[in-house]
Amino acid sequence: MEFQIKNSTIITKQKTECLVISIDSGKSQSDFVKGIDKSTNGLVSELIKSGDISGELGQTTLLYPNSNSLKQKILFVGCGKAKAFDLTQAKKAIQAVIKELLAKKIKNIAWDLFAFNEVNSLEIAKQLPQIVSDITYRFDEFKTTKTPVPSLTNVTLLTHDKKALSALNDNLLQGQIIANAIATTKTIANMPSNVCNAKYLAEQGKQLGKLHSSLKVTCLGENELAKLKMNAYLAVGRGSQNESIMTVMEYQGAKDKKAQPYVLVGKGLTFDSGGISIKPSAGMDEMKYDMCGAATVYGVMQAVAELKLPINVIGIMAGCENMPDGNSYRPGDILTTMSGTTVEVINTDAEGRLVLCDALTYVERYNPKTVIDIATLTGACIVALGHHYTGVMGNNDKLIAQLVASSNKAGDKAWALPIDSEFQEQIKSTCADIVNAGGRDGGTITAACFLSRFTEKYQWAHLDIAGTAWKSGGQKGATGRPVAMLIQYLQDQ
Repeated sequence: MEFQIKNSTIITKQKTECLVISIDSGKSQSDFVKGIDKSTNGLVSELIKSGDISGELGQTTLLYPNSNSLKQKILFVGCGKAKAFDLTQAKKAIQAVIKELLAKKIKNIAWDLFAFNEVNSLEIAKQLPQIVSDITYRFDEFKTTKTPVPSLTNVTLLTHDKKALSALNDNLLQGQIIANAIATTKTIANMPSNVCNAKYLAEQGKQLGKLHSSLKVTCLGENELAKLKMNAYLAVGRGSQNESIMTVMEYQGAKDKKAQPYVLVGKGLTFDSGGISIKPSAGMDEMKYDMCGAATVYGVMQAVAELKLPINVIGIMAGCENMPDGNSYRPGDILTTMSGTTVEVINTDAEGRLVLCDALTYVERYNPKTVIDIATLTGACIVALGHHYTGVMGNNDKLIAQLVASSNKAGDKAWALPIDSEFQEQIKSTCADIVNAGGRDGGTITAACFLSRFTEKYQWAHLDIAGTAWKSGGQKGATGRPVAMLIQYLQDQ
């Protein structure tokens, strides 16, 4: 799909199949609306007055004027009050328009999307390709009958502000890069576990490295992990016939090669049966999504390389599989982690933190500026925040605040949770340094407390994406979150 932004004050002169016109729920209307009204001899004013064209947010009305002066179809979309037209309202209006265009099989449009509020136009330009991509995304790789290609092929946005044209187009391009990264993340996460294992993630990483000279990719198999004494990580994968592999992607964008990197660590459980503490069968098919943290890291690294950000970034996909077997680790086992901290295994289904703790110790060697881990870690996060907010915790208030701010700016919401010292009491062990599960109460927080024991040497944040990484039921599929939030965070550095 092609996107472009043009400077224009007369929408009726646009050579397109359909004109999309934004309608204010108040009495004032834009110059574009007035131009359409004039071309239709006052018909638009009459329809607004009668209520047939509504300014209510998300309401759409399609007209076929077919007059001598106006041959295009006209799709009116309600945008609420013009003065309050922000990113949230723009998102709802865009979703309504795209769904209507696809339903009517319209191929190309010109839209006065910036008519109300030029202040938010840069953010809206960045969001548009992401919203369109989200609506049109299909995962049909394993379907014998493929999903028809969406009819919409060209979207032109119009602006009065000629001076802002360059910046708007730059943000539009950024939005397309981010949209592609989110789509790639979805596709990797949607892959079935008999295709997507740790080796598959490693191969994807290598392919990305071949596409971008700024990326160096290294894959550490079980022999290398054993030499590093990453015993907790290895214990989780012992019951699987698929090798555990940690894929390290190093992006060099800063002029100073020694500049401290921003590090992302993604949990990559390509399937989580729960191990010996096996999960109930209902919903277990969705445990292929337990690698969404790793898929997120891949998507972010793809975007970072394409955006050519002037910073150094390291992305780690900690891939493995948690399966029951005679060689599986057991409840009651005591593991010595890479850091030397000992862990009593209470529940083999609390495996993600065991993989992450060694990966978080591993990244100390990079002297990181910040470290952010991304993991579908706890069902408790869904209880706390539902499927709307990603949970954010960490050991640095400034970093947490930056991530929440980036989430709001990107339209990819997150909420901070505490990890006070009181919660640390729940992970004490009678026979080791700590246990790997602190009970039901505050489960999201105690999981973060566990990780905090391995992140004391740098600024760290933990993103629990258990509620936001995928959808269930009839809409089952990966969401690509929190790729947009993390890219925004890195762009702001």
